[in-house]
Order: sequence, then structure tokens, then C-alpha cells
Amino acid sequence: MTHHFTQTCAYFTAARYMRAVEQLADQVYAPTGMKPAYAYIMMALEDTHPQTIMQLSTTLGYERSSISRMVKTLAAQQLVTLTAQGRATSIDLAPASAAFLKTANDCLIKFGQRTDDLLGATKAPMTDLLTENNLKLREDFK
Repeated sequence: MTHHFTQTCAYFTAARYMRAVEQLADQVYAPTGMKPAYAYIMMALEDTHPQTIMQLSTTLGYERSSISRMVKTLAAQQLVTLTAQGRATSIDLAPASAAFLKTANDCLIKFGQRTDDLLGATKAPMTDLLTENNLKLREDFK
């Protein structure tokens, strides 16, 4: 039996792509001193703040426990403030976040340019399909 999963399996091909794009993102976001996920949390907060852990989890697609762990790291770096609100935790930008966000936004632009150069005309339809298919899969989880 010959397997074709390296070209046809949604899980395998997405994971392989994710490993490659993660290596690129790690390089581009290195000036932040943190993994790219931390920059995306900060930029999501820059767009709308404050937010709860649950709101960030829904927006970014990470587990609540992962968001909680990452925002605690950001709080330790004095980039965000955490405020208990009953059972929820509110996260807001701290004054020291401005410099980090400047760097993160510069990295986002550089990453966009780099992936535009590498992926060319296939980037936009790919990201559209990934977004659409992610929504379909998430609906199946409900």
C-alpha cells in the first residue's frame, strides 16, 4: 500500500506548513525577544483593550490555559496588567507596552512582506481558505 498523506492529509500538510512558517516567524519576530504568539496577543490588545482571557482565546484560537500562561509572562515583563473581575481576568496594556508594540508591528510588516515574496500570488487564496476552513472545523467542535 502506498500512502499519499504527505500530499492529501489535511492534518499532515497543515502541520508541515505550520512547522515551516513557525521557523520563519521565529526569525522575523526575534527582535521582540519572545515567540510570535506573544506579539499577536499584544497586537490583539492594541486593537481592543482591555480583553478577558476568554475573549483573547476566542479571537486568537488558543486554549484558555495557553492564553493565561502567556499573559502571565507578559505581565511579568510589565507589558500588560492583569485585573481579576470575579471569575474572569481582564488584560490591558501597560505603559511599557508601547516600545514592544512598535517592534511587534514592525515585525508584522516584515513578516507580511517576507511571506508575500516567498508565497507570491498563492498567499491570499491560501490564507482565505485557511480562515474559511478553520471556521468550518470550529463549528464542528460546538
